[in-house]
Amino acid sequence: MAAAKKNTPAPGGAKRVAVARDAPLANALADASWAEADEALAEALIEFAELKRALTEEYDALDMASQALARAARRRGLVLFGDVGAAVAFDATIHEFNGSSDAPAHVRVVREGVMRGRDVLTRAIVTPARKVAKRAPR
Repeated sequence: MAAAKKNTPAPGGAKRVAVARDAPLANALADASWAEADEALAEALIEFAELKRALTEEYDALDMASQALARAARRRGLVLFGDVGAAVAFDATIHEFNGSSDAPAHVRVVREGVMRGRDVLTRAIVTPARKVAKRAPR
């Protein structure tokens, strides 16, 4: 009885060639993506410089910088989350509590966070939510 033939690919076999053919395409796509992001960030930098010069004169520059940053974020798939001032339930995966004790169940958002898809890039900063004082009936 002959020995069973092993199912191992030969060095430099078909699978290796397929990966090698796809690598330049993947690199080209990645470079194009970064080029778009770099262009958007460059626009934001230019418009922000203009904003700094014109801040005391006009507020149109602020709108232009805001739009440029929104374009850059959109091209990179970034989204702000957490409305500043909102009282929400604490979630350690998306919130950063800067208190000395354990995080309370309910917190107030102090600074937004940033997500890409389901990945949290920067957690929202939160503080304890203030309890609303009950008024005595009149």
